[in-house]
Amino acid sequence: MTGVPANATVLNTTVLSNFAQVDHIELIADLPRLVTVPAVQMELTEGVETHRYLEHALTALEEDIPVVDPSAEAHQIEQSLLETLDPGEAQALAVADDVAGTVITDDGDARATANHRGIELTGSIGLLVRSVEDDRITATTADTYLKRWIDEAGFHSPARDLDVFLDE
Repeated sequence: MTGVPANATVLNTTVLSNFAQVDHIELIADLPRLVTVPAVQMELTEGVETHRYLEHALTALEEDIPVVDPSAEAHQIEQSLLETLDPGEAQALAVADDVAGTVITDDGDARATANHRGIELTGSIGLLVRSVEDDRITATTADTYLKRWIDEAGFHSPARDLDVFLDE
């Protein structure tokens, strides 16, 4: 696929990996104008051998989440971002920047770059909160997912309990 929708929501590798790890990619598959980029697809493909659950993410890319090619403008942005970011983060940020979209990433450097460039962003925890607030999962389930990410996948979170992020 080539055409990137305006205001696209662009997924990065870590978020796809996290939701694949708990086998619940459907919690993110319905985000508005959701896409990802070839560099993310490549990172997932390369990781399947050691992290079998990434097959869930790759299946979602085949069935539900379009993989879009960056425009010429996004490619230029990507080249400058590659000086400080990995390919998946650079390409996802470049596409989001080019279409005034939102990037979904947990990578600290990518988040700092998005903030610096004025790109809207969220991450895995923000999507868990959204899923609870939309009554798609319970707070207990979301908390279980967060703990699994931390304990099983080495996810770095500012808190171990999701309650910190939920409005009570």
